[in-house]
Amino acid sequence: MKNLYIIAFSLILMGSTDPNSWQKPAYIEKAFIEIALKNEYQPSDMRVNKWVTPIRYQTIFLHLKPYAPAKQMIDVHMRQLKHITRHDISAANNNHPANLKIYITKDKYYKDVIKKYTESKQPNLSTESNCMATIHKNKRHEIDGAVVVIPIDYAMTKGLLPACVVEELTQIMGLPNDSDWVYPSIANDVSKIELLSGLDYMFLKLLYSPELKPGMNLPDTRRNIKALINEFQKHGVIKRANMKVRQEGLYQLLY
Repeated sequence: MKNLYIIAFSLILMGSTDPNSWQKPAYIEKAFIEIALKNEYQPSDMRVNKWVTPIRYQTIFLHLKPYAPAKQMIDVHMRQLKHITRHDISAANNNHPANLKIYITKDKYYKDVIKKYTESKQPNLSTESNCMATIHKNKRHEIDGAVVVIPIDYAMTKGLLPACVVEELTQIMGLPNDSDWVYPSIANDVSKIELLSGLDYMFLKLLYSPELKPGMNLPDTRRNIKALINEFQKHGVIKRANMKVRQEGLYQLLY
């Protein structure tokens, strides 16, 4: 499906690197372009994709009883995304149906759930990913729907439940790519990063700045994020990013 973005997550260990090197403006600019404008699973037209309408999310347990800790992780992380981006995010209700559905299921149903609810055509996704998501966007590059699938028994056995919740729900905001050189970030599949980093915080702040419009091309995106990064640096936002991102979300829940 042309307008379907596919995101999958696999975790491999890597060595450490300088924890502060990411704070250079040129690095943030390059890394943002890599994560926001490219896509791991399909060719990209190098344009900004983001939500414009409010996000209404629903957690659905399929073939298992509701598991309160997983629901709590999702709610806590969605609140953090709301605070960072200042986008309208809340749980779905009768008056506001879900446009983001989060399916929690068992590993033995993972393949079937992907096939039934995500419309993904990516082969072997159920055996090559620990959890996954799809993003749907309209012709204006506005994200108008997303689905996340997490096989909870497998994720918990591998100790990956927090990582799956954080990565998939962050990437459906419009950060669909993974890259081995972008560090520290949950978008790096060869790192041990499980919760949002300061760099991830900056990606979200940049993407949901009013200056970045859905459908914006690479030259316009680059020009705008250069100016934004300079402003963020001037006002200490970059310097404080690591501290700010650790003040809420799963950091407070798990540590």
